[in-house]
Amino acid sequence: MNFEPRKKVEIIIEAVKLDTLIYQLEEIGVPGFTVVGNISGKGANGVLDHNCKAKVFENTYLFTVCTEAQAQQVLEYVEEILQYFSGACFVSDVSVLVTNKVKA
Repeated sequence: MNFEPRKKVEIIIEAVKLDTLIYQLEEIGVPGFTVVGNISGKGANGVLDHNCKAKVFENTYLFTVCTEAQAQQVLEYVEEILQYFSGACFVSDVSVLVTNKVKA
Protein backbone atom coordinates (compact mmCIF):
# COMPACT_ATOMS: atom_id res chain seq x y z
CA MET A 1 0.00 0.00 0.00
CA ASN A 2 1.16 3.47 -0.86
CA PHE A 3 0.18 6.42 1.35
CA GLU A 4 0.90 10.11 0.85
CA PRO A 5 0.85 12.77 3.59
CA ARG A 6 -1.85 15.41 3.34
CA LYS A 7 -3.66 17.98 5.50
CA LYS A 8 -7.32 17.67 6.41
CA VAL A 9 -8.95 21.07 6.82
CA GLU A 10 -12.34 21.10 8.56
CA ILE A 11 -14.37 24.28 8.51
CA ILE A 12 -17.60 25.19 10.27
CA ILE A 13 -18.92 28.35 8.68
CA GLU A 14 -22.12 30.34 8.41
CA ALA A 15 -24.07 29.05 5.43
CA VAL A 16 -24.21 32.52 3.88
CA LYS A 17 -20.42 32.30 3.28
CA LEU A 18 -20.42 28.79 1.78
CA ASP A 19 -20.52 29.82 -1.88
CA THR A 20 -17.59 32.21 -1.51
CA LEU A 21 -15.64 29.57 0.42
CA ILE A 22 -16.23 26.99 -2.31
CA TYR A 23 -15.18 29.51 -4.96
CA GLN A 24 -11.94 30.13 -3.08
CA LEU A 25 -11.24 26.40 -2.67
CA GLU A 26 -11.63 25.95 -6.42
CA GLU A 27 -9.32 28.92 -7.08
CA ILE A 28 -6.70 27.38 -4.78
CA GLY A 29 -7.08 24.08 -6.62
CA VAL A 30 -8.00 21.71 -3.81
CA PRO A 31 -8.85 18.32 -5.33
CA GLY A 32 -12.31 18.11 -3.76
CA PHE A 33 -14.38 18.75 -0.67
CA THR A 34 -17.39 17.47 1.24
CA VAL A 35 -20.19 19.70 2.55
CA VAL A 36 -22.69 18.84 5.28
CA GLY A 37 -25.35 21.49 5.69
CA ASN A 38 -27.66 22.57 8.47
CA ILE A 39 -25.52 21.43 11.39
CA SER A 40 -26.15 22.27 15.01
CA GLY A 41 -24.00 22.47 18.10
CA LYS A 42 -22.63 24.70 20.79
CA GLY A 43 -19.71 27.10 20.50
CA ALA A 44 -18.50 30.52 21.53
CA ASN A 45 -21.75 32.08 20.28
CA GLY A 46 -23.95 29.67 22.25
CA VAL A 47 -26.23 26.88 21.05
CA LEU A 48 -27.32 26.73 17.42
CA ASP A 49 -30.39 24.58 16.91
CA HIS A 50 -30.66 23.01 13.45
CA ASN A 51 -34.46 23.38 13.68
CA CYS A 52 -34.21 27.17 13.67
CA LYS A 53 -36.70 28.68 11.22
CA ALA A 54 -34.37 31.57 10.37
CA LYS A 55 -32.08 29.84 7.86
CA VAL A 56 -29.80 32.87 7.81
CA PHE A 57 -28.28 31.53 11.05
CA GLU A 58 -27.61 28.06 9.62
CA ASN A 59 -24.11 26.61 9.90
CA THR A 60 -22.37 24.36 7.40
CA TYR A 61 -19.51 21.87 7.83
CA LEU A 62 -17.01 21.52 5.00
CA PHE A 63 -13.84 19.47 4.84
CA THR A 64 -11.12 18.96 2.30
CA VAL A 65 -7.94 16.92 2.12
CA CYS A 66 -5.15 18.68 0.27
CA THR A 67 -1.45 19.41 0.13
CA GLU A 68 0.24 21.43 2.85
CA ALA A 69 0.68 24.38 0.47
CA GLN A 70 -3.01 24.33 -0.45
CA ALA A 71 -3.99 24.02 3.21
CA GLN A 72 -1.95 27.11 4.04
CA GLN A 73 -3.83 29.12 1.41
CA VAL A 74 -7.18 27.81 2.66
CA LEU A 75 -6.29 28.75 6.24
CA GLU A 76 -5.31 32.28 5.25
CA TYR A 77 -8.68 32.75 3.55
CA VAL A 78 -10.68 31.17 6.39
CA GLU A 79 -8.87 33.34 8.93
CA GLU A 80 -10.19 36.41 7.11
CA ILE A 81 -13.77 35.06 7.12
CA LEU A 82 -13.66 34.17 10.82
CA GLN A 83 -12.80 37.76 11.72
CA TYR A 84 -16.34 38.76 10.69
CA PHE A 85 -18.43 35.58 10.80
CA SER A 86 -18.82 32.85 13.40
CA GLY A 87 -17.32 29.44 12.81
CA ALA A 88 -14.29 27.30 13.50
CA CYS A 89 -11.44 25.67 11.61
CA PHE A 90 -9.42 22.56 12.40
CA VAL A 91 -6.35 21.14 10.65
CA SER A 92 -4.89 17.68 11.06
CA ASP A 93 -2.27 15.51 9.42
CA VAL A 94 -3.67 12.57 7.47
CA SER A 95 -2.39 9.89 5.15
CA VAL A 96 -4.16 9.24 1.86
CA LEU A 97 -4.16 5.84 0.20
CA VAL A 98 -2.90 6.21 -3.36
CA THR A 99 -4.29 3.71 -5.85
CA ASN A 100 -3.65 3.09 -9.50
CA LYS A 101 -7.20 3.46 -10.75
CA VAL A 102 -7.95 2.20 -14.20
CA LYS A 103 -10.00 4.75 -16.10
CA ALA A 104 -12.69 3.32 -18.35
